[in-house]
Formats: sequence, structure tokens, C-alpha cells
Amino acid sequence: MKAESVFQNVADLGPVLAEFLTEIDPRLLDEGWVFEVAKSVEYGQTDQSMVNHVRNGVFALAQLNDVAPTFDGYELDDDELRQAIALFAVHDLHKYRDKETTAHTEYDISREEVETLVTDLGVDAFAPSLCLEDFHACTVDHENSWKSNPEQSTRTYDRLRPFVRLADAFASCETPESAASTRNERALAEAYPGVELELQSHTLDDVKGVFTNLLNGVVARELANRAGYELLLIYQDGCVYLTDESESRITVDEAFVGNVYDRLRQEVGGVHPAYNDRQKLAANLSTRSQGFYGINHQDFFYAGAPNVLVAVAVKAVQDADPDDDPTDSMRETMEFLNDRLPINIDTTTRVAPGYARLAYTVKRAFVEPLVDTGRLNGDVLTATCELFGLNEAVTEGLCELRDADELSLTAGGKWDYSYAIGQHVADLVQSEGWSPAAPMVAEHLLERLEQREPEWQEIVMAEHAGEFETELRAYIADILRVGGHSSEATEATAKLTDPFDEHHTTRRGKTCTFCNRGTTSTRKSDMQAPKSLTTFQAGYSNRIPADSGKPDELLACIPCQVEFSLRETGATRREGGRLFIHLVPDYFYTPTMWSLYTDEMFAQFTGEAMTRIGRLASAMFEATAGGNTDDETIDSSTALTTVLREATRAEEDRGRSMVEQLSQGFDPDAGFGAQTLSFYKPQNNETEFQFFGVFLGLSVATAMGMRVYITQSPFPDIRGRDFSEMAKLDAGFTAVSEFYGREIPLTALEECLGAAAALVQLGYEQARDDARFPKYLRITRNKPLPGSYLLKRAAQDADDGGPPRYLLEEADYLDRHAN
Repeated sequence: MKAESVFQNVADLGPVLAEFLTEIDPRLLDEGWVFEVAKSVEYGQTDQSMVNHVRNGVFALAQLNDVAPTFDGYELDDDELRQAIALFAVHDLHKYRDKETTAHTEYDISREEVETLVTDLGVDAFAPSLCLEDFHACTVDHENSWKSNPEQSTRTYDRLRPFVRLADAFASCETPESAASTRNERALAEAYPGVELELQSHTLDDVKGVFTNLLNGVVARELANRAGYELLLIYQDGCVYLTDESESRITVDEAFVGNVYDRLRQEVGGVHPAYNDRQKLAANLSTRSQGFYGINHQDFFYAGAPNVLVAVAVKAVQDADPDDDPTDSMRETMEFLNDRLPINIDTTTRVAPGYARLAYTVKRAFVEPLVDTGRLNGDVLTATCELFGLNEAVTEGLCELRDADELSLTAGGKWDYSYAIGQHVADLVQSEGWSPAAPMVAEHLLERLEQREPEWQEIVMAEHAGEFETELRAYIADILRVGGHSSEATEATAKLTDPFDEHHTTRRGKTCTFCNRGTTSTRKSDMQAPKSLTTFQAGYSNRIPADSGKPDELLACIPCQVEFSLRETGATRREGGRLFIHLVPDYFYTPTMWSLYTDEMFAQFTGEAMTRIGRLASAMFEATAGGNTDDETIDSSTALTTVLREATRAEEDRGRSMVEQLSQGFDPDAGFGAQTLSFYKPQNNETEFQFFGVFLGLSVATAMGMRVYITQSPFPDIRGRDFSEMAKLDAGFTAVSEFYGREIPLTALEECLGAAAALVQLGYEQARDDARFPKYLRITRNKPLPGSYLLKRAAQDADDGGPPRYLLEEADYLDRHAN
């Protein structure tokens, strides 16, 4: 059986990388390298599997080969790149050997050992111009230390050694700072002699998700435009660049931060189709009982004032239904206006009331800011009437009614003057023959706004997104580091409240519930995020103060509000009480890897993706414990591919909708670095919910070759650099952490997943009832042979009284590894 690659669509890659992923990468998985250690937490390093070490080095080498010619560096041709990749694939044979070795003997590797690995990986066919002596020379002499054996080198390996060592140097770097180290610059100088190359990096001291990615992308493009930085590596919290030593260093000052913010503001409207789709924007508008449309300030920030106005017009046209009857209250008010104004409002349909909502919304969101700043003359009522083009008699009549006491047109927060304006818009649409009406109505208003105040957009944006600008500028200045240097204090950062002082001086204070950051606003109300945005409401109990009088009012800083709003656009699940699976690259992506993951893997986790836990557990058991199906051993690569397939099946294939990514539809080229999946299913109890959430998260991360942090927090409390293990569970997983462990190192991951997969299959053999799993977890804790115990119970419940022999391996594995 041919090994199956987890990467299916590689047609857009170059021929060398495409063949590596389809021919070599599956064999790495079949060798068990997804659980084989390249870097280990036991030795004070961050866990990295052998397969990820090889992937990192291969893709870093390919990316360097693409960007080095920009600085007059030597470019490997396809044959040379194949050779370097093939050599790098076997370079760590000393870590893979079963025999006991010491520091003095670990490079005493025989030709037979090399030949076996070369054949198993198929690198001889991948790079046929290499001979066995070249591979042997690489395995004994790739390390620049006294332990290597340079006397066994070959001419071909001597030529390619600098590139193999360079790939190894980058593949071992856990953070952007370490990747941009002097050590790696020395390796660059050996591979590209005579070329003045320098490594630079930027990092972000805070990770949220989609917003982090967008900020990473904006910073990368600003550095490229300003100083010619070429993107090389992408980490969860920053990027590494290749540049010319002659280029000036970047100073992170207020001007640079301002440029980053301005670029973010300019680009954000194009990162998702919804921000340019007026129909989707219109769907974000909520109709308030007072008769206007509620607009989130985030919509102004993403889409801009003109697009928001068009969306309001779209919504109003939808509500101006000629076939729908008005309410009694609407009819009464319109008849009152007909009796006192020189206008004939149609009281038999909802056409005028629909356009009235447009008028009231435009008055609130667009006219009031312009009047308040003195950009439009007169009062708000007059300015609104003039903007819509009402004739002078009707406008004067409305102004007279404002001062009368017969009937309040503003009772309860309403603004019933809008019915007259709504009828005027309806007459205009009919007389001008506008069809479709919405864009023409919006264009009419935009033209009249431009005529009356050319700078209206700046005024309106300052009103609705002004606090966004202030706090986001402060946030960028506070968390951004370029080349290890941060911004000096700016006018914006000086406004940030101190979380410690806020916590102690004011009850609850102006401190973000989610990231514990302060705010630049003087009003606590600016941080009270609507429930519809956060979806947490009172369910996020581990973050709500015990003495909170109103636990539903979660305070969120503006960066967190932006992140929630982005996720609202990029996800379909809105339930509270979810688990979040924060995926961390092991150790990094290159731009090519990022595109591959976002287009190929992450894209599968949509709202329609279905999961069959039982079959996923079977596939994961095959990948970890090497079980058998129909007496034919399944390749690990095929099993891991099946894991991904079972986690993201099409809706017609049945299963349950459980997991989706939170950045669906966003342009992957606009931002990069962080990925978060959310897990949700109906809960029987918290223990079983967390058990399956962790199992699914660990399975997906392992199949994709990612490190992972699983938590109840929508944002990672810690960055990938803050934990060294392959997987980490948040403190809220008390019941299931006894089974999985709070920190799961790579050396324990295979047994952990195998035991969990075995427990799922043995548990489902009793009954397809998730509620029973707290009991099964107690069995694994209290019974010396939990697998045998569960198998015995399954046999007792079987119709024929016979044991389910197909689960003997699972029972044995659970007996050996559950405790």
C-alpha cells in the first residue's frame, strides 16, 4: 500500500517541494517520526518531533533559496535543492538509532545503517544523483563539532554541507529572536560567501488570533516597503526576515507605529469578503425597537463609513415592504403627520416606515457627529432634512412640530420625524426609477454628504472608531518589538490604565476580562462588550470576579473586541461554553508552509465539518499503537490522514458538528501566525465534554504536526514560547488532566493518544453514550487493568456472550498505558 500524504493539494508548489511532500514526508510518518524526538523538554529544549524538524529545515532551505537571489546570493538549481533536501532528511540518523550510544560514539554510524534509512525514506530515488557515500558523509559530519567525522566526507557533500547545516540551524530555532541570532548569520555567511546578509525579526508580546495574524502581516509589509525586508519564517508571535546589511535598521518610534496602524486601517477592509459585501454588512445591523439600526463600531473600523451607509440603505430597502401592513402605532403617527404637514405619507404599507429607519439611522450615526463638530450648520433635524433633500415647507413643518406639545415624536427614544423623510425617499426612488434602489439611494446620500462637508468621513470615523484608533495605536506600541527594540512611550501608551492599579483602586476596574490589559478610555462603558459579540455571557466563570454583581457584563479591551468581531465574521458557531484549541507551529511556518496549511488543512475546519469520534479514535489508535484492520497493517501516514478526514467529514457523511476554525474566509496572505479551533458539542457533563474536546484537539494537532494549548479561554493565556511540551492543558481541566496530564511532552504523547483512543473504542463498545465517560475515567484511575475490565464488561453485555476480539489490542494497550 502506497503511503498517503497528509498534504493532498500540492500542485501550486514547485516540483521539488511537491515531490518531497507526496513521496518523502509520508515515509517520515511511517517511520514513526511524528513521535520521534528531535528536541526534547527533558533536555531543557522545546519539544520538536523528527518529522517537524525535517519539514522546518526543508521549507526554510527552499524559502532561503527563493529570497537569497534578491540580495545576489547563490540560487540552488532544482537538482542541487533536491540533493540538499535529501541529505537533510537523513542528517539526524544518530538520534533515530536504537542502539545505546555515548557522546563519543553517536556518530559511529555504519554504511549499512545509512543504506537502510535511505531506502526506507526513498531519498535515493528523490535525489538519484547522490550516492550512498554522500548520505553517509552527511550522517557523520553534519554537525560542526568535535564529534563529527570530516575525514569521511565526499566532494558532493563538501559542496552542500553549508546548506545542510544552515537548514539544521533554522530548524532548531524556537523563537524569532533565536532564529535571527548571530549563530545563524554565521551559517548564512558560510552558505552565501561574499554576500552581506543579515537576519532581523519582529515579535508581538501578546497573541489573540485573527487580529494577531493581521498585525503580523501588516508589520511584515511595512518592513518590506520601508527597508526591503524579505519574509523568511513565520512564528505564532512574530516573523524573521532576510535583509541586506547595508539597509538601515528600523527604529520603532511613534511614527513607525502610526504607519503600522494606518496600513492596518487601510488594509483591514479587504481581508474578508464580508467587509466589502453590503448584503453581509446589512445582516450585521440589528433593528432596535425605537426604529433605527444598531451599528457595531467595529463595522465602521473594518468597512469604512461609506460601506456602512450603503449597508444601512440595503437594510432599509429590505424593510420598505409594499406588501406588509404597518402597525397601529406606525399608522397613527403617519396620519398625525399627514394632518399637519404638506405631505402625503402612505399609511397602508411599510414603505415609508422602512425608509424612515434609514433616515433615523443616518441622523444618529452620520449627521449628529457632523452637527456636534460644527461641520453642518443648524440643528440635527434641519441638517438631516437638508441632507435627504426635503422641501422647505415640510422641513419647517417638522421644526414647528418639534416645539409643539400635542404629540411627542421622540417619546421612548423614537424619532418619528423620520416618517416624513422616509416618504420623501420612497417618492424619490419611484420618480427617478432607481432599481435596484439601495445603491442609488446610498450614492445620492454620499454625494450630498460630500458636497456639504468634504471631510465628513474623517469626522464620522472619529466618532465611531476614534477610541479604536487611540487604543490600537497604544496596543501596537506596547507589544511590538523589531530587532528586539520596542517603542518608547508615546502619547497613546501614556493613556493606558495600569491593570494592577485598576484592580486595587476601583471595584473590577477598567481591566480586560480576557487579557487583563488596561484601556485608554476614561469610560468603563467603552469596555462593556455586548453579549452578542463575546458569546460568553455568564458562562466564563473562571474569569469573572467572585464578588461580581453583574457577571454578564464582561469588560473587554478594544483589541479583544476587535478579535471577537473578526471571529464573528470568520466563524459560524456562536455557542457559549466552548473549548478552544490554540495551534502553535512546531517551530514555525515559512510563507509557503503557511499557505499550504491555510489552504489545505485549516480550510477543512468549517461550520459544516462533521466528526465521527469513534472512527477518529480507531484511526488514531492505528497511528499510535499500530493496530491491525483486516489483518493488514495501516501505514501511519494513512492513519494520520484518516484522522484529519474523520475530524472534518462532509455533512452528508454523518457525524456531529464539533470543531471549526475561527478565521474562515480571511485572506491567508493578509496575515499569518496564529490558528485557533473551537470545540463544541451538547454536554452531558463537563468531564465528558472536556475529555472529548482534548482528545479531538490532540488528535488534530498531532496529525497536522502542531503543538497545541487547549483551554476555556478564547485567547491563549500563554504563547507557544511559554510552554515547552508538545501539548498543554489549561487549569480548568481538573477531571481529565489526571488521564492526559497537564503538560504532555512529546515522549508521552504517543502513549497518551493511544490510551485515549483505546478508551473511546472500549467505551463505545459498551454504549454510544458520552455521559458514561466520567465513569470510564474513574476505572482507568482505580482499576489495575482498566482495559481488561472494560473488555470483560463488553463481553458480558454482548448478545452471544463472547468477547469482542477486535478490541483485544485496545484493551491490552489501555492496561499498559492508562496509569
